[in-house]
Amino acid sequence: MNPQKKLHEWYTLHKRDLPFRKKKQAYPIWISEVMLQQTRVAAMLPLFEAFLERFPNPESLAKSTEAEVLSYWKGLGYYSRARNIRKAAIQLVNQYNGSFPKELDLVLKLPGIGNYTARAVLSIAYDLPYAVLDGNVKRVLSRYFGYTENILGPKADKELQSKADGFLNPKFPGDHNQAMMELGATLCLPESPKCLVCPLTDGCFARIHGKTSEIPFREKKQNQIFLLGKIWVVQKKNLFLLIKEKENRFLKGMFHFPYGFFGDIPNDGYNPSSFAKFLNLIGKEIPIIGKIKHTITHHKLEYSVFHVKIEGNPPIEKKLEPKQLERELEGLGVEYKWVGMEHLEAEFPSSLTKKVKKILLY
Repeated sequence: MNPQKKLHEWYTLHKRDLPFRKKKQAYPIWISEVMLQQTRVAAMLPLFEAFLERFPNPESLAKSTEAEVLSYWKGLGYYSRARNIRKAAIQLVNQYNGSFPKELDLVLKLPGIGNYTARAVLSIAYDLPYAVLDGNVKRVLSRYFGYTENILGPKADKELQSKADGFLNPKFPGDHNQAMMELGATLCLPESPKCLVCPLTDGCFARIHGKTSEIPFREKKQNQIFLLGKIWVVQKKNLFLLIKEKENRFLKGMFHFPYGFFGDIPNDGYNPSSFAKFLNLIGKEIPIIGKIKHTITHHKLEYSVFHVKIEGNPPIEKKLEPKQLERELEGLGVEYKWVGMEHLEAEFPSSLTKKVKKILLY
């Protein structure tokens, strides 16, 4: 029996019962694939189901506001993906009557959709012969074919995509792609792979040569960057200031607490905004109420949190009047809004919000 057939039989018997596999529909498959890019299945499922309940089709997603989509994306991170799926939904409605096109080059033109997602949707929803390549598939292919080059290197994607294309089961391309991903997620694990029950064990180079701990070879070139920052929680009576700036290193396009990085900054991309410099200047005597550690990709961030109460009983910062602050924001071209405590997480859907609220309510 050829390995593709063994893999298909194994998948038919052992595949997990997941909601996005119940129907071959492009829209839920697309949403699930984007959500799963940086999130485990167990954590993603309740968020996926809530998202699909609110946005059951591209039309409902296209009609929504960006803020609402972001609120349903909370907990998944990488909020640019949420903004892109809304933009792509608008394009699907306007150009394709709400349906996914069946041509790879057309799908790749949709905002935020790359080679992996496009191939996954087209193969799983339409059974088109496109092999996928994600982290799990790279690991399976590397071990099976004995690929010993750095899988994070510049050549790896092209070379492994070629192997994936050649290994594709043309009769069941969608099932084959899901089987490869399932195999990587459940048996061909990074540590202690379950080779004895793997359907590809007979022809696997790494298993035969005892190299499962050495393959795949991964070498990250990107060093971690450590940054010290400040977050200002600016309060006016029972409302809190959220801002949206045009040029941000992080949290682009989102309303967020004012923040800035100071001290040993690696390059201009991390320089504090004019508004952050303004707050830093006027708030020098305000004590730190807590510290927060946060990670974004390869950045390790540590924020000192300041509570700037500009109106109420009593004000912490008497030098800064609300009107003066708003004039400063308008002069810098910064969008802003005042939000109640109960709406902070909906308006600023980030784990940072929970961390700040914990300090405020302690």
